[in-house]
Amino acid sequence: MYKLVVSEIAHKDLDNIVSYIAVQLANPMAATNFLNEVEKCYGYLKSNPLMYERCHDAHLEKEAYRKAAIKNYVLVYKVDEPVRVVIIYRFFYGAQDYVKLI
Repeated sequence: MYKLVVSEIAHKDLDNIVSYIAVQLANPMAATNFLNEVEKCYGYLKSNPLMYERCHDAHLEKEAYRKAAIKNYVLVYKVDEPVRVVIIYRFFYGAQDYVKLI
């Protein structure tokens, strides 16, 4: 089992996404479903963090960033194998050029 560490900015990203879906899109049910998918993804990351692909950008790949797609969003993380920790860095809207934002 791996320990999951969610960065402060990732928490903010997640809050903003859920708020956007629930309030701007007026769809609280979709916001709840999204959070459930995030929780499911967190569970997968704790047990098998290498199941998701590496980021395709050359710099991010060299830095060992990985990404998991959750609905229309991308969760970007790294795995610290020696200490068995998964660090969640950011959540991005799938259409965003997240490479420039990390």
